[in-house]
Amino acid sequence: MSIKLPTGHISMAKHSRTVKFSPILILYDVLYVPDFNYNLLSVSKLNSSLNNIVNFNGFQCLIQDKKTMRMIGSGDKREDLYYLNFDSKLACSASKTIHSNIPLPDSALWHFRLGHLSFSRMNFLKSCFPFVHVDCKATCDVCHFAKHKKLPFPDSCNKASKPFDLIHFDIWGPISVPSVHKHVYFLTVVDDYSRYTWLTLMKTKSETRQHVIDFITLIENHFNYNVKTVKSDNGPEFNIPQFYASKGILHQTSCVETPQQNARVERKHQHILNITRALLFQSHLPKSFWSYAAVHAVFIMNRVPSPLLQNQSPYFLLHKMQPDLHQLKVFGSLAYASTLQAHISKLASRARKCIFLGYKSGMKGVVLLDIHSMQIFVSRNVTHHESILPYQSHSSAIPWNYHTNIQSVSDISPAPKTEIVYDVSPLSLDSPPFNPDNISSPPPLPQPFYLNLLYSGLNQLI
Repeated sequence: MSIKLPTGHISMAKHSRTVKFSPILILYDVLYVPDFNYNLLSVSKLNSSLNNIVNFNGFQCLIQDKKTMRMIGSGDKREDLYYLNFDSKLACSASKTIHSNIPLPDSALWHFRLGHLSFSRMNFLKSCFPFVHVDCKATCDVCHFAKHKKLPFPDSCNKASKPFDLIHFDIWGPISVPSVHKHVYFLTVVDDYSRYTWLTLMKTKSETRQHVIDFITLIENHFNYNVKTVKSDNGPEFNIPQFYASKGILHQTSCVETPQQNARVERKHQHILNITRALLFQSHLPKSFWSYAAVHAVFIMNRVPSPLLQNQSPYFLLHKMQPDLHQLKVFGSLAYASTLQAHISKLASRARKCIFLGYKSGMKGVVLLDIHSMQIFVSRNVTHHESILPYQSHSSAIPWNYHTNIQSVSDISPAPKTEIVYDVSPLSLDSPPFNPDNISSPPPLPQPFYLNLLYSGLNQLI
């Protein structure tokens, strides 16, 4: 095929092929001219063949889908020419695959169940509970995303001699993303002796005083202990002198703008948020579910042995018995709950597909999120599938990997190792499926590509 250029010269096109810039920007019937030194795109041909909209301003060109108005390409203006951005982030993100069910390696299950506990702690836990499997050579991206920090707080050598001799109170928040139940704060309570932690979600700071009074009453009734000292910051929410005096409680406060004096509960906040972020990253749940992740994080923390407690868990020091780790499940994992008898007919479904969100205090059941109705409820009749994380996110979630040389739990014993890399890509917007078999590889094309509007004669090139 002969092509007449705007300069009057005639060139011959030797091939006609398909060029794929990204899964959503594909050009068909592109002519290859061996003696032509530049790659040009015709804007009119681009609009007619792909049904797109091309918008220009003084420094940039944007290519958008005509129906969804989604940007599928862009170009920058340089020397009166528009250069197509071949390596744009948009093209990279469009090539990501949508995952509906995310499988986990068997060796990672306990690491996920325990809220991405450090491998040193998991090794000690394995000595107490042999059924806990540990893959010390694994590398978990979620741990780094959630726990990476600059400098730790200094440790304190002081410790109470009995449970509830000293109680630490502190408020965390407000958070810019309210929870699904509109909470923006939580009240943290830490027993100085056992390091056992309680977390209470709040919508406003004004709820704090009543929660403090209710907690101290709970300790007296259920544990048969009298609280001797309460430590907090200078917040007016903790200023309840008449109540403290009636109970014989000494109220200690830190100096103004000196949170280090209340460092024990401040570090506890850091620990809670580390696990909370890890649980949200692994599950891909929206940030509004941070409240369920935080409550589940505290549930895990209370059952994990700590080196500060001579490798005892807060649960053991407070209750004088070992916790039951068999009940731990992977946060955000797939679960099926039985349908209530009042809501089913003879041929109706007997189960609801759900996501595990944790446990409900005071109830022998688990908290679940119905994937289809987005209803949150509690159920006892549940079947768990912990190796599947079913939530489909359409946001730019942080990609994470769990790299391991162990393919299954049975491979923990000496055996030939097969390296596998578990990859979860960020989820992108839905786009029509494209069959790569239909794309033929074009001959090598010189770089760069130009988006040129100056000559109407360029329409003959495609």
